[in-house]
Amino acid sequence: MITLRPFRAWRPVPDKAHLVASRSYLTYSEEKMREKLIGNPYSFLHVIHADHGSTEQLSRAQRFSNVRKRWNEFVEEGWYVREDRPCLYIYEQTKKGVLSRGIIGGVSVIDYRNGRIKLHEHTLSEREELFKEYLDATGINAEPVLLAAPGGSGLDDAMKALREARTTYDFSTTDMVRHRLWAVEDPDDIAMITACFERLDALYIADGHHRMASSARLAEGAEVTDQLPKGRCLAFIVPQEHLHIHNFDRAVTSLAGMDTEEFLAALGEVGAMVALEDMPSAPPAPGHVHMCTRSGWYTLALPAPNADATAAERLDASVLSSAILDPVLGIHDLRTDPHVRFIPGTQGIAELARMVQDGDAAVAFSLRPVSFAELQAVSDTGGCMPPKSTYIEPKLRSGLTVYSLEDH
Repeated sequence: MITLRPFRAWRPVPDKAHLVASRSYLTYSEEKMREKLIGNPYSFLHVIHADHGSTEQLSRAQRFSNVRKRWNEFVEEGWYVREDRPCLYIYEQTKKGVLSRGIIGGVSVIDYRNGRIKLHEHTLSEREELFKEYLDATGINAEPVLLAAPGGSGLDDAMKALREARTTYDFSTTDMVRHRLWAVEDPDDIAMITACFERLDALYIADGHHRMASSARLAEGAEVTDQLPKGRCLAFIVPQEHLHIHNFDRAVTSLAGMDTEEFLAALGEVGAMVALEDMPSAPPAPGHVHMCTRSGWYTLALPAPNADATAAERLDASVLSSAILDPVLGIHDLRTDPHVRFIPGTQGIAELARMVQDGDAAVAFSLRPVSFAELQAVSDTGGCMPPKSTYIEPKLRSGLTVYSLEDH
């Protein structure tokens, strides 16, 4: 059983919602960040990156204090309003016909600690502590963890029944995404949604492992239960059919001293390889990768995993590393090696061809997207996904529903 709780969100006033809600500041270059902050005084980026442009050397406590101060200024300016009563929220993104819809609410850190909210990444204790201090100092959580609900919950049907009501927000952003949000405040409607979660044995973290772990640290440090705001984590939960998992491709800048012919000869010892006349138009089959080299495109059959391989070791990304990237190209650690770059599959396979043609890469590998069943299997067995093996959408906006950690 999963516990989901409504909360009294701080929300942008309707006429400024499209201006306030922002992408994560980590997605912006320095130049783009500067443009956003200069061009849009309402952007939530002013809160979460309150010290941008400052030349002062500030301590962590000073930086977090400035975030809190800037947040209070947004409230004092009247750009945010507080719900009168606890609500859940139906939130929907649509881009080029691709739809994601789910529920925003508070999930229990007890469910996380008891293994009912499952992870597929290891977290760093230093980052957990950093985010915990951030939450404690600022008193707000404005960036939901993205969770996926496996099939059979009835959640999508419950949301469809409530979407006939008037939207709280309906706006589009410059990245051509349409955003719609419905505040669900009727107790009977809230009960219908929470009942869907009570039928679930588990939720799966899709994005936000450190944020979830930090919320758990905060609750434990404050010695609170999930009856209080600090005992919960702000989350956006989508049914698995609304979670879109894309591939992360690999572009390698060096062939470890080999020329292309020598490299292809070395791969002939790894698996069967078929030359392609044109750039592939579909993802590779399971157990295969597409490969772009300076002599053209190929499809390569990867070695079959060992019979005792874990769910994580069976993933094509893992086999690619163990069979080619490590022994053939000398890339021993994907997290630190400067010769490998990760390209989101949303950029399209033509980007891999461009990189090889322009000399930005010596070879590029295109992987098929990981399925939800594969992600679920890794999580259920306590495994860890290979670095950059999934590029997951939707990408959430910061500041659309702000969760107060200090009161009800």
